[in-house]
Amino acid sequence: MNRKPIGPTAHGAIDYAFAMMNMLAPTLFGLTGAARACCYGFAASQGVLNALTDHPIGLAKVVPLRVHGELETPYVPAILLLPWATGALRQRNARLYFFSFFAIAATNYLLTDYNAYERRAPLPTGQQALEWAESGFA
Repeated sequence: MNRKPIGPTAHGAIDYAFAMMNMLAPTLFGLTGAARACCYGFAASQGVLNALTDHPIGLAKVVPLRVHGELETPYVPAILLLPWATGALRQRNARLYFFSFFAIAATNYLLTDYNAYERRAPLPTGQQALEWAESGFA
């Protein structure tokens, strides 16, 4: 069974760091206008989703981790598409920030095991294993 290296707790911590990073980015990198608004929007959406996700450091635990991953599927491309659509990428610092943030977020997304809490069928034991083996592993 191939498991991805980032589990639920690490992913939650990374997402909280993403939210904080987006809150601080406008001040740290001098982002203004649409770039500033995008950062605050990303911070709010990531922070709320992470706080509501069922993982060890979630607060309300109402969103299953698998659903969290499904919601992040459009979120990751939006990290570039929304700033582009709003003209935020005209700022040099915004381009550097959003492209870097996209690369880190995409890596986090691709390496996270969003199915970590899904029930896995137990391996057959004893008589069940013998019957399973005799049936040709069907």
